[in-house]
Amino acid sequence: MKEASPLLTYSVWTSYALINFLLAFLADLAQWPPRTWNFWFSCIISTIGTIFTEFPLYVILFKVWMWFAIAIMDVWFAVPIIKSSLIRMIMFILDIFTMSILLYNFYNNYKTRQIILTQTLKFKHYGPELPRITSSKFWLNIMPPLHIPLNIKVFRDITYGTQQELRQVGKENESCLKLDIYVPKYIQKIDSLPIMLFIHGGNWMSMDKLIPFPQPWYLSSNNWIVCSINYRLAPKNPYPACLIDCKRALRWIKENIVSYGGNPSFIAVSGDSAGGHLAALMALTANDKRYQPGFEYIDTKVQACVGINGIYDVTNKHNVFVPSFIEWFALKICGKSGDMNEKGVWEMLEDASPEVLVKRKGNLNEEIVPFLIIHGDNDQLVNIKSCREFVKTFRINAPNSKLIFIEFPGAHHGYHFVSSPRTHYSMIAMLRFLNWAYHTSNNITLND
Repeated sequence: MKEASPLLTYSVWTSYALINFLLAFLADLAQWPPRTWNFWFSCIISTIGTIFTEFPLYVILFKVWMWFAIAIMDVWFAVPIIKSSLIRMIMFILDIFTMSILLYNFYNNYKTRQIILTQTLKFKHYGPELPRITSSKFWLNIMPPLHIPLNIKVFRDITYGTQQELRQVGKENESCLKLDIYVPKYIQKIDSLPIMLFIHGGNWMSMDKLIPFPQPWYLSSNNWIVCSINYRLAPKNPYPACLIDCKRALRWIKENIVSYGGNPSFIAVSGDSAGGHLAALMALTANDKRYQPGFEYIDTKVQACVGINGIYDVTNKHNVFVPSFIEWFALKICGKSGDMNEKGVWEMLEDASPEVLVKRKGNLNEEIVPFLIIHGDNDQLVNIKSCREFVKTFRINAPNSKLIFIEFPGAHHGYHFVSSPRTHYSMIAMLRFLNWAYHTSNNITLND
């Protein structure tokens, strides 16, 4: 076999050394606990963390491939500098360090199964079994990073606003008043399946319904109809424009979903991050006329809520976010001055905080729809402490209402964006919870 040129050998060695150091650093960075970082730095850590915690096996395979490349080219003995036992030892320690973190991340990912098993024990008959690592389903359906079921039909870009509303929002915002409907491919129009209204996140200022979240695909492949919506984004469209649009979408669903095989009497709402915030507000502001301009007569109750890494307090009363968060939210999202002394600003923040609304409902002894709250304890963008405070407030003020709280160790803000074991296990938890809520609200037995 022809010997590799010295230049190529040195290039391979340099690349290996740099990648080794980089992977070790990034693997360590992914484990850093949440802090009040700069927003963009938090986004970077969150993205890196998601890759290293949700796809550890792929990173491990990449490292193994590097080892084989090094071995095949005989780099260890061809480059004088790495004949040194010290250099070899450093590389070996880096490899062991990185691989240990990656294997620990995979263990944490798989440990989600036991957490879901415990937290949804009462609902286990309302959804599929949680596949074990030894099952073929785990490796064929859960491990591929982009697993999209083939038994789904999607109706894209359906306008949910009225003609008058489209004129009001202007041509530049018309695409914001659209939704996609995910339905089982072989559904009959005489069917009457429960509905999930899914609200994307994105800091209230970005993202779109077209992002391929696994949740709509998974639920619709399990006999749910999912409506994934767009809404007007800040700062061009200050809050509560986004909440009003969510309720407009709900109105359209109630009036039209029957023709797609849906049951308008059971609509659950879900969202991630800012979408989780809006989903919680949807569940807690039913029939609030302030958020239903022109359709005050429509019943905007939902029957269940699922929040994924959501924000439940924008007043920051627990000092979980950076001190400037409330000024930023008032200025960028609500279109106010950012001065908390300005008339109506603090009241608006309280009205936009699900935690405050739960307290108000508790004071009035009002029942709250069932909630499933899912959050990663290594969320760099929405500190889990805020979520824990919401759960505590909910359980104190609404003891007769159902709330399931599932906390995932090591999970970052964007864990649910990808098809990983943790994501699939969390979707099974969501399906079990939603099926339970649907069956109990309609007094349906599992044999019906």
